[in-house]
Amino acid sequence: MDPLTAGFIIKALASGAIFVASAVAEEEVQANYRSLKVFIGEKFELMKPVERLENNPTQERQNVLAEDLVDAIKAMEGTQQEIEIINELLNKSKALTESLEKLPKQEFEAVGIDLDNVKAANVKISNVISEGGARVLGIRAKNSEFTNDIEAGDIRVKK
Repeated sequence: MDPLTAGFIIKALASGAIFVASAVAEEEVQANYRSLKVFIGEKFELMKPVERLENNPTQERQNVLAEDLVDAIKAMEGTQQEIEIINELLNKSKALTESLEKLPKQEFEAVGIDLDNVKAANVKISNVISEGGARVLGIRAKNSEFTNDIEAGDIRVKK
């Protein structure tokens, strides 16, 4: 398996981990995520790296797990089970990706403060932490009017 394909599989796994952890994932996403997670962990003996990714799905951990997956697949090259296992891996990854694609687009965002249809003279926002999601925003304002000052401070966003 090439590193690019392994990277896509691990990206799907990381996205699933984010949604399952944020409790917005529908049952189908949760089931497909767990299926792929357990499959990678058990078939390729990568449970510890999978758990580390689940606890902190950073790009660095995704890269390490993708490399480990490529190495584990290379170790089984030429065996009868290789094609069968790779096909199952690709099918599980595809199922998770398709179930993630069914989620409403707003589920992919993490917004600390979401101002919609607000009319105000002065606005002061502080101490906001926004974390998770595929797209992270500290503050979003739409369909709103502010006639004087807007003050925002201590806004932190994390992926």
